[in-house]
Amino acid sequence: MNRLVKTLSIVGLGVCAALPMAAQADGQTYAEVGYGWLKLSSSGFDVTTGELIGRFGYEFTPNFAAEVMGATSVSDGTVYGVKVKVDNAFGGYLKGRVQAAQNFELFAKLGWVQASLKASVPGASASNSDSSFSYGVGAQYTFSDKWYAQADYMSYYDKSGDSIKGPSISVGLRF
Repeated sequence: MNRLVKTLSIVGLGVCAALPMAAQADGQTYAEVGYGWLKLSSSGFDVTTGELIGRFGYEFTPNFAAEVMGATSVSDGTVYGVKVKVDNAFGGYLKGRVQAAQNFELFAKLGWVQASLKASVPGASASNSDSSFSYGVGAQYTFSDKWYAQADYMSYYDKSGDSIKGPSISVGLRF
C-alpha cells in the first residue's frame, strides 16, 4: 500500500475514533495557519525553506487536544544550485498543554508525519517521501475567547541521519 494512503488512513481512523469522545466532551475545535522556517538536513548539507502550515484540532479538555497538520513550501531553499522544498507534509498529533499564566499556555506535541521532498535543477528533478515520529514544544498567547497566537519548535522528521525541523509562528481561531 502506498505510504501516503497508509498514513492518511491511520490519521483518518484516529480522527474517527476520537469523534465519539468529542461528541460527549465539552471541548472546542480550532484552526491555525502559520509560517515555518524549516531546516532540512541530509548528508552534511543544510537548507532552510519557508513553509505554509495549517492545523485543525479538537480540544477534549483544557489540557488535552488532538490535531491534524498539513504543510507545503512557499519558499524554496537552495544548496549548490539545487532548489529543495518540502513538496507536502501532513500528520497527526496529540497535544498536551498547561496554563502558565493568564492568557499564556505552554504545550508539547507528539505525533507522526509523512513528508515529501523535491529537489530540482533546470531540466531535472527528483523527489522522495517517508514518514517519521514527530514532536515539539511551544507557547500560546490568547487575545480573546476565539483568537490566539503561538510559536513552536518542531522536529517533523528525524530518521537515518536526515531531519526536518524548525520554528514556526501561527495565528489560531477557536470555534
